[in-house]
Amino acid sequence: MTECPYVPADLTRLIEGDAALVRCPFPLYDVLREQAPVTRNDRLNAYVVTRYDDVIEVLKDTDTYSSAMASGPNSVTGLANKLLADPATPAKLRAQAERRLKLSESPVLLFTDPPLHKRQRALVSAAFSPKRVKALEPEVRRLTEELIDGFLADGKVDLVPQFSIPLPMTVIATLLGVPPSDMDQFKRWSNAFTAGVGSVDQSAEDVAGIFDEVDTFYDYFTREIELRRVEPQDDLLTDLVAARMEGEAPLTLDEILQMLVQFLVAGNETTTNSVTTLMFALAQDPELADRVRSNPALVAPLVEEMLRVEAPVQGMFRVSTADSIIAGVEIPAGSVLWLVYGSANRDPGTFPDPAALKLDGDRAPHVTFARFEHFCLGSSIARLELRIAAELLLERLNDIALDCPADEVPYHRSFVLRGPASLPLTFTAR
Repeated sequence: MTECPYVPADLTRLIEGDAALVRCPFPLYDVLREQAPVTRNDRLNAYVVTRYDDVIEVLKDTDTYSSAMASGPNSVTGLANKLLADPATPAKLRAQAERRLKLSESPVLLFTDPPLHKRQRALVSAAFSPKRVKALEPEVRRLTEELIDGFLADGKVDLVPQFSIPLPMTVIATLLGVPPSDMDQFKRWSNAFTAGVGSVDQSAEDVAGIFDEVDTFYDYFTREIELRRVEPQDDLLTDLVAARMEGEAPLTLDEILQMLVQFLVAGNETTTNSVTTLMFALAQDPELADRVRSNPALVAPLVEEMLRVEAPVQGMFRVSTADSIIAGVEIPAGSVLWLVYGSANRDPGTFPDPAALKLDGDRAPHVTFARFEHFCLGSSIARLELRIAAELLLERLNDIALDCPADEVPYHRSFVLRGPASLPLTFTAR
């Protein structure tokens, strides 16, 4: 039996948000896969798993590796636990944390294991059916055209606030029946639920702001859910309220609220990052942009390869329910594991020439949308948005280029949620 390998100092720097490593963690992943494919990191208080085959093993074994803490110890629930453990926590924050933990007693989807996960997924899967996704395409196309129209005459754009954020945010808000007048607070809610994901340092002021937004979210959607019970509409929220399956109880209020949080984050933040990183790549490679522009059939494989090499979620967490061994390393029961999707997707043992974008021929399935039991419910919507965004941006913009040096493009300070915070581009209208 091998001992837990040495942890490179760079891994701790990545977890603490080192700007250079957040921008480019891939050489570090290469070292970890080769020298320490499963390694414990004290700063994260977790075992870090970096090889494709090992990540697949954990994802497949839902009995041994629970999803109870899938978004990590610094998610909103993790912050709530820390607040309640601190006797100095003010009364208001303590009450907000208690509310959050009460809701977490009804875990859903991402945070559940079989058989509960199977029940919930079966109840909501109709809302993400191929028919509903196909029906969404004209609206996604219309919105994408409208956003491009908003900056086309300028010859320049900061893609993140002017396109990458409003596209998926408006799509998921529309699916949930959120009116345009509430769009600004919708984005604030999304930011609040992701503020702790991939961050290990949150001030008391930060946490107070997060919980204020979280409370507003829960109050808003509690009212909307009750309205849908008496006045159904053609939206995802009504689908959740009306979801029924023979022999199964309907979703509770707390379950629906928790699902809305996951749809909000998964349908917004991750797609924003994917759109931005895709266009960042094309702006640095005019030949690739021209190749795809001249052959639109390459848009879909381009999207898939960008999801692989630039996973918007660099990893998710699991908790071991029993003693186990991964890659010769003993994992005690109760341990947290960080499964590094961003590393697994670039494992040369599975993906030859892993950093290259292969637009013809087959690749092994990437793990950006997870696999098996927890394969992402909304992956088809994300792929639809990315495909249409890439297609129409290339169709309507020529000479796409960065409006600043590539190494000055700022990235979010998160080791989990990966993507540029801003992407200034220049172009000529076609």
